[in-house]
Amino acid sequence: MNLRGIALRLGLVAVGLGAGALTLEIGLRCKVAFDNYRVRQAGYVTPKGPVAAGQMVKFNENPRLIYDLRPNIDVEFMSVNVKTNAEGFRDVDHPLERPPGIRHRAVCLGDSYMFGWGVNFEQGYVRVAADQMKDWEFINLGRPGYNAAQEIECFRVYGLKYKPDVVIINYIGNDTQLPFYIQRTPDDMSASFLMDWICGQLSRDGLQMAPTIFLDKEKKQFKYEDDPARVPAKYKDLVGWSAVERSYRELGEMARENHFKVVLLCFPHRDDRVIPFAKADGYEICDFTPKLVEVMKANNIAEYQDSDLCLPKPDTHPAPKLHKLGGDFLAEYLRKSFP
Repeated sequence: MNLRGIALRLGLVAVGLGAGALTLEIGLRCKVAFDNYRVRQAGYVTPKGPVAAGQMVKFNENPRLIYDLRPNIDVEFMSVNVKTNAEGFRDVDHPLERPPGIRHRAVCLGDSYMFGWGVNFEQGYVRVAADQMKDWEFINLGRPGYNAAQEIECFRVYGLKYKPDVVIINYIGNDTQLPFYIQRTPDDMSASFLMDWICGQLSRDGLQMAPTIFLDKEKKQFKYEDDPARVPAKYKDLVGWSAVERSYRELGEMARENHFKVVLLCFPHRDDRVIPFAKADGYEICDFTPKLVEVMKANNIAEYQDSDLCLPKPDTHPAPKLHKLGGDFLAEYLRKSFP
């Protein structure tokens, strides 16, 4: 066979493979469309027993929320019991009207730290503070994986109706990054569904873990994507420092319109980059960092992750001991600032 014949056959093979790959890509996108429809129509089966984080979340059609926690679940997660209320928060149900005897009402915004990742409900720092302040009501809207933009949208959708006196927002390092989960839709051209399927990353329920950037693979240190130029168009307004600045400004505007104070909680430590945004919108600063430094020094702790202040490696979430210190600190700050 001459070279021309070989080239022709190779070309036909390439065209065939390309057509096959395109057919599979289209088919997988159709499957995702059907799965998304199925999830929305049939709802989720209530999970029971030990679960992974992904089994506790569900779609939210609001593009600035992306996902909620499933309401009214009672499961085991990270070896502790996790219950959610009727709105899908790890908290009790709260009436819209302020209960008798409550002087101050606080809505708390955050992610996995405020949620109480890996600790019992009563051990989380919000509950620790609440147990010491019987004339305060704490409404905990913390959800794992939420970034700053989601937290403010969460307050707009779920928290504003409670007419708080104080809003407490906990900033941590992943608040500039893509949230834990992102929604896949058939028109998402940010990646190949075929490649995701081959790599086992195409989720059945239309939610998948956000892409990660490894800082150190050996130490398992990574972050989720935070560059607006590298994320799908639908998420550009949710990531990066511009999203934090814009979201904090929105919360500041709501505070002025609805006459509540905003407290930026720096727990377990402060990130100096966020402070200017908070101060520009009149937030008060509750900084736990000096207390953390003091405790580590008093106990000869050189590395936070090697101590009993933190959950076992590679987890970086606070252990019950640190939640107790944080809750005590928050209660003391609030008593002094809002007598």
